Amino acid sequence: MEFVFSPEQEQLRSTVRRLLAERAPLSRNRELAEHGQRHDPQVYRDMAEQIGLQGLALPEDLGGSGGSLVDLAVVCEEQGAVLFGGPFFATAVLAAHALLACADDPTSQALLGAVADGKTTATLAVVETDGRWERDGIATRAEPLGGDHRLSGMKELVLDGAGADVLLVVARSAAGLSLFRVDPAAPGVQCRPLRTLDGTRAMARLQLTDAPARLLGEDGGGWRAVERARQVATVLLAAEQVGGARQCVELTAEHARQRRQFGRPIGSFQAVKHRLADMAARLELARAAAYWAAWQCPGTSPRCDEAVAVAGSYCGESFLQTTADTIQLHGGIGFTWEHDAHLYLRRARCDLSLLGTPQQRRERLGELVGAAEGSAR
Repeated sequence: MEFVFSPEQEQLRSTVRRLLAERAPLSRNRELAEHGQRHDPQVYRDMAEQIGLQGLALPEDLGGSGGSLVDLAVVCEEQGAVLFGGPFFATAVLAAHALLACADDPTSQALLGAVADGKTTATLAVVETDGRWERDGIATRAEPLGGDHRLSGMKELVLDGAGADVLLVVARSAAGLSLFRVDPAAPGVQCRPLRTLDGTRAMARLQLTDAPARLLGEDGGGWRAVERARQVATVLLAAEQVGGARQCVELTAEHARQRRQFGRPIGSFQAVKHRLADMAARLELARAAAYWAAWQCPGTSPRCDEAVAVAGSYCGESFLQTTADTIQLHGGIGFTWEHDAHLYLRRARCDLSLLGTPQQRRERLGELVGAAEGSAR
C-alpha cells in the first residue's frame, strides 16, 4: 500500500508551519530559552483556539477533533523544525494519552476536555533517580488516606514539570502501580526546574512528601497508562526529530551553496556532496520510520510494537548524527554560540534518553522479531 499525506494533512502542515514562522520561529524559541522563560502563553492559547492542535488526536466525545496520530505527527514534525518548547509535548502527548488510558474515570474526562481547550497544561511524572522507564524503577509510594491518597517520593526529568497546572504521577500503592493526579500547589509538593543541556525543553525535579493525590482510573492499573503514553510519545518524538533533522539538512545545503572556497561553492566538492547525501538519506529513512509508526499506532495494528521500536531505535541516533554533520560542514561558524547549529545538537542529545535509549529499543525489537520467528515455526 502506498502511503501519502491527504490534502487535509498537507493543509494542516502548511497552517502549522505558517503559525510557527510568524509567532514561534527558532529565533523566538532561542530567546525564550536564553532568558529562562518556559514558553509564550499566547502562542499556546492560539494553537488551541485557532487550530485546535492540543485536541487534534483526542476523541470528539472527550472534547477533541478525532484526528489520527499521523495528523499529530505532522504537527510535531513542524514543531521539531523550530525546536518548539513549552507545554505542548508534555500536555498534548504524554499527559493526554496517559489520561486516555483511564478515560472511563470522570476526572480524566474533565482533564482531557481542559487539555483540548488549551486551558490546562499537564505532565506525566514517571522516572526516578535511575532514569529508567521500568516498573521496578518506581519507588514513590501511595498510602490511602480517607477517600484519597498521600504520595511520597522523588521524580526526575519531569517534562515541563515546574510550570504544569496538573501533575500526573505514577506511584506504587497496595494494588500495584497506579496513576494519580497531584496539584502542584498542594502542601508537600516541591517542583524545582533543572538546568539541562537543552534549554528549549524545560525539565524539573519533583519532590513529594505526603502530598495529597487523587487516583485516576483503576487502582493498580497505572502502568497500562504509562505504556500507552510512552508508546505514543516515542512515535511523536521521532516525528519531532525528523523535523529537526530536516531543518539541519536545509540549513547545511544552503550553506554549501553560498559558502565559497577556492573560487567555487563548497557544495561542489566531492567530500561535502557525500556528507550531504548521507544526511539526506538518513532523513528519508527517519521520516519513513516515524510515519510508519504513527500509521500503526496506538494499538491499531499487530505491528504497532514493532513500529514503535523501529522509530525509537533509529530516529534519535539519525538526528544526532545529522546535527553533528551540520556543525562539521558549517566549519568554524558552526562551532560558535551565535549560530543555531548547537541548539539542534543539544536537543538531539537530550532526546536520546528522554523516553528510553535506542539500545533499549533495539533490544525490544530483537525480542519481537525473535517471538515472531518462534511462532512461525
